[in-house]
Amino acid sequence: MTFPVIKTVFVFISVLFWMAGTCDSVLQRLTCPINLEHKDLPKVWCKQSSEMCCTGVAFHTEAQLLDGGRLEVLQDSDSFTVRVHDLVHGNGLYWCGVLGMNQTIIKLAEGYFRSSFCPWQILRWILLPLLPIVVIIFHLYLNIQRKSMDQHSDIVMTEWEQTVIFLISYYKK
Repeated sequence: MTFPVIKTVFVFISVLFWMAGTCDSVLQRLTCPINLEHKDLPKVWCKQSSEMCCTGVAFHTEAQLLDGGRLEVLQDSDSFTVRVHDLVHGNGLYWCGVLGMNQTIIKLAEGYFRSSFCPWQILRWILLPLLPIVVIIFHLYLNIQRKSMDQHSDIVMTEWEQTVIFLISYYKK
């Protein structure tokens, strides 16, 4: 009798995990190839502000998280990839590159990025407070089912006992 309830809770939790996973797939990324001569130069991630200029951050090869964890940098032997977790500076054309010796940005790649909407971002604030309530209700439901089964087993035992008593009294005659 509790199997459909357990199955329903399992499906509900699976959907929640699926929704959380879909948010990871909407991460935008830009891969920047690096030439051997640019290998030791500081890397750059910026948003284009005009035709020849952009504003953003410069970082060294060791950096893995930038801008308070909103950007993630993955290093490779011949490239680096910037994964955007949260686009703070808004929609637009973003560059990745290196910072040259004369403090000019050498653009290696560019891509248009837009703020992505993930339903989990809003839904988690609604569902997470409901989670303890669902657990309590589920626990109460199982207790009620257990008591119902206990009462039913008492009735069966009582009938069984009555049958045994009847048979014993019948054979004593």
